[in-house]
Amino acid sequence: MHADDNYLQNALGRRVYGAAMASSRLWIALPFAALVAANGCSKGSGGGSATGGAGSTGSGGNTGTAGQTGVAGQGASGSNGAAGQAGAGAGGTGTAGQTAGGGSTGQAGAGGAAVVPPTGPCAPPADIYSPIDKLSQTGCMDPVTLTKFVSRAVPYEVNSPLWSDGANKSRAFVLPASGKIHVKDCQANPSECPQGAADDGKWVFPVGTVMIKNFMFDGKFVETRLFMHQSDDAMMGWVGYGYEWNEAQTEATIAPDSRDTKMFNTGMRTVTWNYPSRMDCLTCHDYRGGSTIGPETAQLNRMVGTANQLDTFAAMNLFETPPAKPYKAALLLPYSGQLGTADMTAATLDARARSYMHANCSFCHRPQGQFPNFDLRFDTPLAMAGICNVATKKTAPTITATKIMVPADHADSAMWQRAHSMTGDNGRMPAIGSYVVDDMGVQVIADWIDSITTCP
Repeated sequence: MHADDNYLQNALGRRVYGAAMASSRLWIALPFAALVAANGCSKGSGGGSATGGAGSTGSGGNTGTAGQTGVAGQGASGSNGAAGQAGAGAGGTGTAGQTAGGGSTGQAGAGGAAVVPPTGPCAPPADIYSPIDKLSQTGCMDPVTLTKFVSRAVPYEVNSPLWSDGANKSRAFVLPASGKIHVKDCQANPSECPQGAADDGKWVFPVGTVMIKNFMFDGKFVETRLFMHQSDDAMMGWVGYGYEWNEAQTEATIAPDSRDTKMFNTGMRTVTWNYPSRMDCLTCHDYRGGSTIGPETAQLNRMVGTANQLDTFAAMNLFETPPAKPYKAALLLPYSGQLGTADMTAATLDARARSYMHANCSFCHRPQGQFPNFDLRFDTPLAMAGICNVATKKTAPTITATKIMVPADHADSAMWQRAHSMTGDNGRMPAIGSYVVDDMGVQVIADWIDSITTCP
């Protein structure tokens, strides 16, 4: 048994105990009424028409303004009120138009186009063992077009993406009411970075946050994962749920609390997709690595549209304190893909390889992490990483290398062999959550190892 299996067993025990305590927890969720208001809706009458308001005194009366529907339809003033303008939400009933000096009664305003409010709060469930069964009922995706994020979700992009067996991804988060993101500043507050300055710029999300990630092939959604910050428990404060999409793209249903494999027809091909267990979610999203994977200043320091998304988020007042300018240097795209074309001229091989390992390996391979014997965070110098000509501590049937990294010899380096392995759960890295080798990523690692002539 691996040493960290004890941690997983203890964590599972905490989950069972947590079930008994669930009723006493204070869950932070945006009330439904607030959600409705946030989406431009209130308790107006449903979809009705509005009659015109009172006409002005005089012969013939003035033609009234259009009765507006929406949150509450407003009647036209004056005679022959014009048709009401469609608005967000259901139309209400206006005041009846009054005849004055020959002015005729205003005509009814047209009914507004209804906007469907989210059916759920997009917040952690009251009982973590009873998640919402249908994605459409969570409130995390748009209630009309389920393949879009709900309007209050904040989409974001990263510079160096986590490999997910070839799937394209879209990402967003939903903050609780009044919740703000804390950004670690290791220089100003060294105490919040006990594992060193390499954690500078890590984002810490408030209780009640929901991280949303969609996985797609050929434009078809195969899975949506919701990672929810359900309590301030340092070890078990987050919980993850997967939702399996149907091929018609009309609904996604909660995945079982165990690994599941399905064949999915995208219309262009059939792909094999592996849905992780909920314990798999917590194993990768380990609290010692910061729980969330991706959101940090170096990852999100990128242009999205015409603006840097860090500037956009600061303008949206999402941070307790915005990241200091100039922003921490951006991680580099290791190779061309969904998020753009890698700049092979400006980006050094060392920077691209270290960026790849930071995104795909460092949440476990770091001080106090699940595998703390070496450190693959981007800001850790190679001389301090603990990998060059360092003996391995674990073996596996398919791994012949005895050193983590051998300069100029990727084929005899355990880190390359494990990333290149096809055996999943038996020597492959990552150990869980991936069953397809990232050929381009593995090649970047091989080229980087071969470029190193000696250990620093």
